[in-house]
Amino acid sequence: MVIYFSKINLESIHLLEMYKKEELLVEMKKSIVSFLKNGTVYEVEKIFIDENGEKHTYTTKYRISIGIKKGDYISGYIYKSAVIYYKTLNEVTLKPESHFQNTIEDVRFYYDVNKEIVGFHTRNRFGYQEFNYAFREILNMCMHQNGSPLKFGVYLYNEGLEIEEIASALKSINNIKKLEFRYKLPNPADDYMLDELEDGLTDVAKALENANANSMSVIFDSDGNIGLNIESTEIQNNIGRIGKLTKGIDSKSAIKNGYAYVKATGKDGKIYTTEEKKPIRREIDDDSEDGFFLACRDTILSIFTPR
Repeated sequence: MVIYFSKINLESIHLLEMYKKEELLVEMKKSIVSFLKNGTVYEVEKIFIDENGEKHTYTTKYRISIGIKKGDYISGYIYKSAVIYYKTLNEVTLKPESHFQNTIEDVRFYYDVNKEIVGFHTRNRFGYQEFNYAFREILNMCMHQNGSPLKFGVYLYNEGLEIEEIASALKSINNIKKLEFRYKLPNPADDYMLDELEDGLTDVAKALENANANSMSVIFDSDGNIGLNIESTEIQNNIGRIGKLTKGIDSKSAIKNGYAYVKATGKDGKIYTTEEKKPIRREIDDDSEDGFFLACRDTILSIFTPR
């Protein structure tokens, strides 16, 4: 079994208040434990178009089943109920026929409330990006149902990247037709971050504060044959911003925590994203509930310990 890890980030201007009042950060974490409710279902409607051009509407459901809920962690499953379309050959007409089948996929998770990290495995039809999507929507649904204005994002946790690595990767992509930078207010998940922020925000985070915004995106588009000029001053300035979110957060920390994100799309349609580079994974042979629980807990404690 392979275990992945994702970062849970508060995406709200309420972060600016939490920088100054640590008790608000504590209350935010308590609200997650309190509001995340067993049995919550998030539904999304999807459309399937068959070979005859006919549209079929079906609903995919994500249900959270909480086994253990403590003040510092939550563990359980997310169940995905979906419809799979497939074809068989009609032996009489010798033509393919479309069919559908209801399926259920289960993914186990362990959420460390204090570190804001969730560990989980995947299934063939329930990958890590879909898990992040489902966990985010269920969490935000629970917050909304309890009258909370807080909203969260879920991002695959990785080893992080230096600015030089990002710049080099972008230069290696031929004919980039679209380049997106996204910057977010960092979550002060650890005490050392709160200490760094006591003197006030700097650089990008300060600009977000002045704009009363919790995130900012910069997008470059090109419809030419040559593609974007990565060496241009403006693009280089945006690459540099990744390492200047605020005090105590370098480019590696910004990328691995989901505070900064870069996505490049080449003319050939290939996509490069910083989120999916160097994902932190742990392989285990013991896939029992206890084995999974201990692997998640120990990995989070060893790798995500505050510096």
